[in-house]
Formats: sequence, structure tokens, C-alpha cells
Amino acid sequence: MQHVLGNTGETGATPRRPGLVSTIFREYRTLFSMFWRVMLPLIIVSLIFNITVFLFFKLAIWEAQWIFNTSQGVRVQSSSTFNGPSGNFQSTPEPTRVDSGVDFSASSLDIGLLWLAMCPLAFIIVHHRRGVDITYGEVWKHTLRKTLSILSGGVFLVALVQGVYLIVFSLILLIDEPSMIIAFLFVLILSIPIAYFMVKWSLYNQGIIIENLSAVAAFRRSSELVRGTWSQFFGMYVLLILVTMVFTSAILGLTLLLFSVVSPTFAQLREILQSGKFFSLFFGGYVKITLQSAPVWAIGVMITVNTLIHAVLAPIWAILTTHLYMERVDISEQQMSG
Repeated sequence: MQHVLGNTGETGATPRRPGLVSTIFREYRTLFSMFWRVMLPLIIVSLIFNITVFLFFKLAIWEAQWIFNTSQGVRVQSSSTFNGPSGNFQSTPEPTRVDSGVDFSASSLDIGLLWLAMCPLAFIIVHHRRGVDITYGEVWKHTLRKTLSILSGGVFLVALVQGVYLIVFSLILLIDEPSMIIAFLFVLILSIPIAYFMVKWSLYNQGIIIENLSAVAAFRRSSELVRGTWSQFFGMYVLLILVTMVFTSAILGLTLLLFSVVSPTFAQLREILQSGKFFSLFFGGYVKITLQSAPVWAIGVMITVNTLIHAVLAPIWAILTTHLYMERVDISEQQMSG
């Protein structure tokens, strides 16, 4: 590992966990311009991809229902259900309605593309700590060399998560009229292995981009570095996930509140978002509106806001994981030399 971190300076210069929050904000501020320049191509691709997909849904899905949610952005689903005996689809449109509740979840298509920014962002951060200046072109030139490893690692993790939840839903369907408690227990139990491996492999991006490892070798390297500190890593990740969810809900909530002021389509949201319900967004709450027809401008704005939220948060995740990677590498080398 001498060739990897040999130019980072003295080990005492690496900030330890007590100053982790200040380290994240300091590096975010220092590298803000470079972060956003590097992420810009991914932001543009993400916007084009998501807007194209949703416009296709708007044109192609029969009796589409549009859901604007403070925790999940905008989603679309068909209001048609399959009628088994008759062998055809039956339209079951629902009126415009507003719902609220508690839901500690978040999902978005655009987070996938922005997650690809982890490797170039980590490359910037580690060179900044070495005191080495790099250009935008050098960052992407090095990142593109590792495209196969980055994509294969990302596909593997997505397949792992989706595979586990596919098992969950398959088991739920096998139960005759399962209760919400049973469904929740299934999800909870099978979420444990997902959480374990996601933390165990959370430093694989750094292994790929900094140590030039293959995807398989990067997962092994991450496992070595996380070993013995899984619970500490898990605690930090959970805290950042909660901050991410609160930040996302608050921004999307303000966006929908603005929609309710400027557009009669979203007027039903105004009363609930101007009440105490808005503050529930800071504690896992959500507010959503279901529409039979959504304005194209609202879909575009919601996708853009959601994409920019992920772009704001991506460098924070990159700084945290790169900090933990460098800290663990330093400890590992000290143990080997001792």
C-alpha cells in the first residue's frame, strides 16, 4: 500500500472521527467547484434519462396515475388491473387524493447514475489529501479506464438488493392474506443480510479507483478494511441515511408546497403542507398526492429537484467513505509494520 497512500503526508494529518463532521464540510467547501464539474455530465445524463422515461410512461401507460411523494419524488403506475376470469384489463381509476403518514424509505431512478460519481469523487478527494492537483480531464480519464469494474460492481450490488427483496415478496405472496406485521417481519429479517454486506463492501469504490483493483478484488479489500469495525461503520451510515432522508423530504416538501401555490392541480396539498404535518417530514413522515393527470412541467421540475438533491449529497458520501478508507488503510499498515 506504500504506492497508494505514500504521498498523503504524515499519518497524523489524517483527521480522526471526532472531527469527521468538520472534515466533511471543510473538504466539501474546498472541493465544491471540482465536485460539481465532475458530476455535471452524470447530472445531465440522469436528467435526460429520467425525463425521457417518465414522458414515455405519460404517453404509453393506459390510465396512468401519478404520485408526487415527499420521500420518493415522482412515480407513475397504471390504474388498470388484470381481471382474471375475463382475461382482460379493467380500469380502476382513483380520484385525486392526498395522503400522509410515516415511511422510512426513499427510492429514485436517478440515484443510480449519480452513485457512479462515487469513484471520480473519491479520486479527487484522495489526491487533495496528498496535496496533488489534478484536472477535470485526468479525473475522467482515470475513471473511464475502470468503467468495467465500476459498472460490474454496481450491477452486482443492485442485483443483490433486488434479489433479496424479490424473495421477500415471493414469500409474502405464498401466504394467504398476510398481515402487515408478517410482511414487515419478512422485510426486516431479509434486510439484515443486505445491511451486513452493504456495510462490509462500502469501501469497494475506493479499492477500484485508488488501488486499481478489479470489482471482485475491491469487494475483498473492502471486507478486509471493514473487519472489526462493522458496527461503527453501520452507525455512521445509518446517521447519514437519516440526514439524507430528512433533507430529501424537506426539499421535496417545499417543492410541492410551491406547486400548491402556483397550480390548482396541487391545491389540495396546500393545507396539509402549511400545517404541522410539514414538520413531520423531519421525523420520517411523508405527504403525497395521487393524480390522474400530471402536468409535464411538474414532472420535469420534480425530477430535476430530486436529481439535484442526490448531486448535493453524493460528495458527502464520497468524503465519508474515502475518509474511512484512508483511516483503515493507515491502521492496517501500522499493524503490518508493527
